[in-house]
Amino acid sequence: MRKMILLALFAVALIAAPAFASVQNVKISGDIGSTWVVRDQFDLGQRTTSGGSYYQNFLLTQTRLRVDADLTDNVSTTVGLLNERTWGSEDLSDTSGNNNNDIDLNLAYVTLREMLYSPLTVTIGRQAFAYGNSFVIDSAGANNVVASGGLNGAAEDLTARTALDAIRMVLDYKPLTIDLVAAKVTDNNNRGNGAQDDDVDLFGVNANYQLGDSRNTVVESYFWSKLDQSVKNTAGDKADAVYMPGVRVATNPIKDLNVSAELAWQFGNKTNTDSAATIANVKRNAIAAQVISNYALPLEVTKKWNPMLMGAYTFVSGDSNALEAQTAGGNGEDTYTAWDPMFENQAAGKIYNTLFDLTNGHIITSKLSLNPMEDVTASVQWDGMWVNKEVNGGSLTGDCQGSGCFTMRFPDGRTSTPHVTTDTSVGQEIGLGLTYDYTEDVKIGGNVGWFFPGDFFHGDNQDAASQYLVNANVSF
Repeated sequence: MRKMILLALFAVALIAAPAFASVQNVKISGDIGSTWVVRDQFDLGQRTTSGGSYYQNFLLTQTRLRVDADLTDNVSTTVGLLNERTWGSEDLSDTSGNNNNDIDLNLAYVTLREMLYSPLTVTIGRQAFAYGNSFVIDSAGANNVVASGGLNGAAEDLTARTALDAIRMVLDYKPLTIDLVAAKVTDNNNRGNGAQDDDVDLFGVNANYQLGDSRNTVVESYFWSKLDQSVKNTAGDKADAVYMPGVRVATNPIKDLNVSAELAWQFGNKTNTDSAATIANVKRNAIAAQVISNYALPLEVTKKWNPMLMGAYTFVSGDSNALEAQTAGGNGEDTYTAWDPMFENQAAGKIYNTLFDLTNGHIITSKLSLNPMEDVTASVQWDGMWVNKEVNGGSLTGDCQGSGCFTMRFPDGRTSTPHVTTDTSVGQEIGLGLTYDYTEDVKIGGNVGWFFPGDFFHGDNQDAASQYLVNANVSF
């Protein structure tokens, strides 16, 4: 009997050998991060919609597991799993039925290198990608909202869901690299009946050219289009379309100074689904620009602390009254000039980033970071915000109604229309950060921030918002 068992095992091994022979290398990695979240007055004192002061105090854990396998003939695969949950809420589900204990498929793609010919690499499946400074395109999508997962309805701006289902082709003609991307953002109806042409798609081409000069200059140009077909049945026969060309340049004009500048334009069709609108479609014409500089301070007396000074200016155009421009009682405008945030992924973890979408504004940022002692990084940051064009606001006795009103977004996914004025000063935020590299695999840190509303808000929306985040992260 023993011989028969051994022979059977040997036969199974022979049969299985060809199936496993193609796997050259397998790597398992991941991380576990826990965060204590305390947030207060995120409604800025607006009691009319929140029913009281907006206050949160909870802990959450985010766990990611990733498996990378190298196969033969320049083929590799990646699978990533993700669980996000708030502590002590084992059976809670969000509005989409996602349970806290759900394990979601965050990454699942195949990479084919030198496909057809050597410069071409093709990646197919759910994947993560980002271009430039993530000012307009990042697979994480807008970083203050998430449609599902364990943090939906709790802390959507802190989610680690960072992927899109896409086909990406990379042509590497060094120093020129060209990326072609086709992504499925939302696939609404796959049934055999009903509206079929109702998806949200993202298409784009991104060309990156390294000049090879002494300043390490990089020039990047792109063209992206986002097509939302789902609105056609409710607001005419046109899709909501955003077409966006742009260019970014990064260089090091002097030693230890890096400067990047980006400019983008949006045109296409804006579809209005508001019930008060009598004009369903208007033309888009929006613009955005950003300049970022990072300077390693050369002062000899502070060199041991590795001080780094960062400054940034961001402009995104707005529309003074989006609703009136599309109704019979409006001002006669036939152009929508508000910037669509697209798939930006900047300023994550900041209060203002949570509350406000990246549109209709000017943002100035200044940040100083340094290493006061070994393995410790400290930072202080200031952000100032102004609106580009005045917007509709609610009266002092009730909230503004309609899509033309200014919208404020809460971390739990709800929105409100606070009482605002014609003043342009939205407010300013101060943030302090501290990170300790306990080991090369373990990081412990904290971040505190305060947002002080400006005169853009009426007096009943003048309470300062505060945020305290303490986290520990282990990578393996």
